[in-house]
Amino acid sequence: MKFDHVGDVSPALLIQLAPKERVMILVDSVRYRDASIAIDRVKYTYPNPTGRFPGTLWHYFETLDGPGTATVSTGVVGEIRLGRLAAGESLLLHSGALIAHEATMTYDRVTLANYQLPRGVTSHFVTAARLTGPGQFAYQTHGNALTFTLKTGESVRTEPSALLSVTPGTTIRPVVFGGAPHFPPLHYFALLDIGGPGTAVVHSGRLIYQAGAE
Repeated sequence: MKFDHVGDVSPALLIQLAPKERVMILVDSVRYRDASIAIDRVKYTYPNPTGRFPGTLWHYFETLDGPGTATVSTGVVGEIRLGRLAAGESLLLHSGALIAHEATMTYDRVTLANYQLPRGVTSHFVTAARLTGPGQFAYQTHGNALTFTLKTGESVRTEPSALLSVTPGTTIRPVVFGGAPHFPPLHYFALLDIGGPGTAVVHSGRLIYQAGAE
């Protein structure tokens, strides 16, 4: 299987499949496919990473079965990045950024952090799709992206919606700011301190973390 990306402003992912190869893609993202490629839809189910109701969540993917070539696109401005994970290796990725992954990989959801703002009753959860190899995957940044390689004791602070991916082993600690005297009394917000060792990718776009079914 071969992944490549084409275009600049609103790029597409080019997928070339040999016979019997299968890739899982974002639902309704196919822009072109050879007639030889079959399309189906699968449903992943997994425990709710927040521990709240409902106990089981789900996520739909479309499948492309080779042989043939197809292009998929989100229609969003932002760089498409390609990656590969070895057997047993994992990456924690914002699920809203994931475009495609090989069927050899496993997918589930985990909670990276949770916090509650003062004067509020709602708990906020930062969740991620966990991809585990072996296999290739592709995801899209929203806007520009920065990669931070953090050593033990090093950290970077980011707004929650800007966090795109982290490697297992990093620590994520929410820090709540706001209120008088520096902000209006009812204005509170959270930032995330990401600590090494590990790698974190943040971007200039905005993706909202949702713990619910997709």
